Amino acid sequence: MTRDWTIPSQLIQKLTHFLREMFTFGYSHTPPYVTYRVISKDGFMHDPVPITVSDPIMMHDFAITENYAIFMDLPLYFRPKEMVKNKTLIFSFDSTKKARFGVLPRYAKDDKQIRWFELPNCFIFHNANAWEEEDEVVLITCRLENPELNNVGGAVKEKLESFSNELYEMRFNMKTGEASQQKLSASTVDFPRVNESYTGRKQRYVYGTILDSIAKVTGVVKFDLHAKPDSGKTKLEVGGNVQGLYDLGPGKFGSEAVYVPRVPGTDSEEDDGYLILFAHDENTGKSFVHVIDAKTMSADPIAVVELPHRVPYGFHAFFVTEDQLQEQAKL
Repeated sequence: MTRDWTIPSQLIQKLTHFLREMFTFGYSHTPPYVTYRVISKDGFMHDPVPITVSDPIMMHDFAITENYAIFMDLPLYFRPKEMVKNKTLIFSFDSTKKARFGVLPRYAKDDKQIRWFELPNCFIFHNANAWEEEDEVVLITCRLENPELNNVGGAVKEKLESFSNELYEMRFNMKTGEASQQKLSASTVDFPRVNESYTGRKQRYVYGTILDSIAKVTGVVKFDLHAKPDSGKTKLEVGGNVQGLYDLGPGKFGSEAVYVPRVPGTDSEEDDGYLILFAHDENTGKSFVHVIDAKTMSADPIAVVELPHRVPYGFHAFFVTEDQLQEQAKL
């Protein structure tokens, strides 16, 4: 009996609002280790495209531009035999290997046209966005150097002393084959989000979460990619490309902050909208939804709504408008 590899063990999707298409990938413990698929706006699911990588890896995210899909072959390998034999975690990070990034035309029928680029060793959980500039493909991401697997695997320390997760810009030159990267922030930031009307296209602002531990978010940081990062800073604070910070307060921890535009589309200012995130107060045991002004990043939230139940830390979120719900109801 053969395994149905069209249903991978983990599935990640990206939506393009300007084309109303969905792009997905999945990774598996068995070959093909990575698959890619396009779903047209009419709901047609195109044939899967196997992406050739040498070993089973954890590929937690990918990115798309107007013409390309970007895959990350990073050296966090699944090792189930070693897990059983040595009673270790199921995945193992190899700090001696390079980080590989594959750029594939996004409507490709196979991976023959993929271009692979190498950068220094790292791991990435979440990307913010990607776009094209002349001969280059640009990726904005949160880069993790030498991940400590005890943190990733569940034995979480109270503080992330050795967890160096920073915002980076990576560039892949499709003409010369060269790759470069630039650090854009101090540590520790992850779960980056943007105004999704700009998914796959150049945008200015990135909203990330400030991490206290692997799953505990203490606040939200707003980056301005048009501003020069302050390389002298050792912590996240306003100045340079950090345009604003929102702190949840002592004993309060949150989740990924979702950007919701005040007016959908790209006609209004890119940051004219709201940030919405779940938060839990460990002092009182109560949970809330915070609504923040994404333009001003004011310490005074627009709204705080108490929830009847707690939402656990670490969940991703997605905002759906009333119009989108009505469109779905027609299908």
